[in-house]
Amino acid sequence: MRQKKKCEYGYVKSQKQRMILGALLMVFIGVAVFVLGLVLNKFEKANIFTIVAVLFVLPMARYLTTWIILLPFHTPESAFYEKVKEQMPEGAVLFSDYVFTSGERVMGLSFFVLTDNEYIGLAARKKEKLANIREYLTGALKKRAIPGKVVLCGEPEEFLAKLKKVQKVTKSKEDRQELLDFLRSLAV
Repeated sequence: MRQKKKCEYGYVKSQKQRMILGALLMVFIGVAVFVLGLVLNKFEKANIFTIVAVLFVLPMARYLTTWIILLPFHTPESAFYEKVKEQMPEGAVLFSDYVFTSGERVMGLSFFVLTDNEYIGLAARKKEKLANIREYLTGALKKRAIPGKVVLCGEPEEFLAKLKKVQKVTKSKEDRQELLDFLRSLAV
C-alpha cells in the first residue's frame, strides 16, 4: 500500500497506522539495544547501549504525539467521498482528511474544496467550532495575501448543497500551486 500524501483521501487512517507502527518499532528497537547491552556487559545497566536505547524514546514520542493528534479524526466513508467527487465543480481542487493545528487547538475538515475565490469545507467532527476554523483559515490566507472567502458547513447535506451552487472553476491547478502548497503545509 502506497503512502498517502497530506490532504489526500485516506490520509488520516494511513497516518494513524504508520504512527502506531513507528512507535512500536522504536520501542522494540530500544528494548533490543538495551538487552544487547546487558548481554554484552555482564548484565550491568551502566553502559553505552543503555544510553542509545533511551534515545529511542524521542522518535517514539514524536510518533505517539502525531497519533494522539489524529486520534479523534477519521477518514470519511468511501461512499460519501465518491458522492463529493461527483458533485465537485469542474476544475475545483478537493482536499480530504484535512487536519491542522493552531496555537490553541487541533482542527479538522473532512473535505475542503478550492474553487476560484471560495473555499468550501465540511467539519470533520460534530463538535468542531466552525467560527474558530473559519477565523484561523481566513487569517492564514490574509497573511499570505491570498483572496477568497472561507465557507464552512457542519452537515454533509449543507456541504453538498453549497457544492452544487458553484459554477465552473476558471483557475487551473497550476495557477493555484502556491495556495495548494501553503494549505498542505498547514496540515498535520
